[in-house]
Amino acid sequence: MDETTNGNGSPVEEKEIQPRDYRDPKANCNIDGFWYAQEEAEQVMQQNERKLAAHAKKLKEKWLETPQGKLCMAFYKAFQEYKKYLEENPRAGVGPGGSSLEFNEHQLFEEGLRLMEDHQEEREERDRKNLERAQKAARCEHNFVDGETCRAPRMRGKKLCRMHERMEEAKALRLDLGPMEDPDSIQHAIRKLQAAVIDGVLDHKQVAALSYLIQLAAWNVTRTSVVVKRLDELEIG
Repeated sequence: MDETTNGNGSPVEEKEIQPRDYRDPKANCNIDGFWYAQEEAEQVMQQNERKLAAHAKKLKEKWLETPQGKLCMAFYKAFQEYKKYLEENPRAGVGPGGSSLEFNEHQLFEEGLRLMEDHQEEREERDRKNLERAQKAARCEHNFVDGETCRAPRMRGKKLCRMHERMEEAKALRLDLGPMEDPDSIQHAIRKLQAAVIDGVLDHKQVAALSYLIQLAAWNVTRTSVVVKRLDELEIG
């Protein structure tokens, strides 16, 4: 079960969408190798993102149980406590007699603090620039059922945002059987249908419909050939 929040901020359990059998008529959308109904695609991708986040959290929890994880966390907590102490006690930032704290241990702290502040500034500047680019970027042209248009920035060279582009790519493949104008092209269509059945990209209804079309094309080619041959004989006579 996945957890979301309701309007009051309370957690609400959401039933996990399970993959469908590829033979299910509604299984027309492939996401990460599993089949779903097209209307489930957006929720499934959100569900998968939550799973990835939960997996990353578990990895961190396991790392924190290791000796190196515990030492690193102890160092981080002590670093933050010392930083807070100096902020609350300015006089603690000078040595005996008012001299500067030129001790290796304190200098290591100051260097780490500078790196943290520089990293924070760089991240904020990067986020600011990304936000500016996102605000100026062309918007996704996907239309929701209620008539609203997705306002997320679209991918470069595309008309859709990353999520809706993935949804389009995840749609079921359309099988082009070709012209089926002669025995060779019909045989080629049969091979393509055979490969699609083996790969499981079609449901049983689609296979039955395409098989019927191939049979009809084969019958038409035979009948057309007979008519043409008869016309040629009449012309010669």
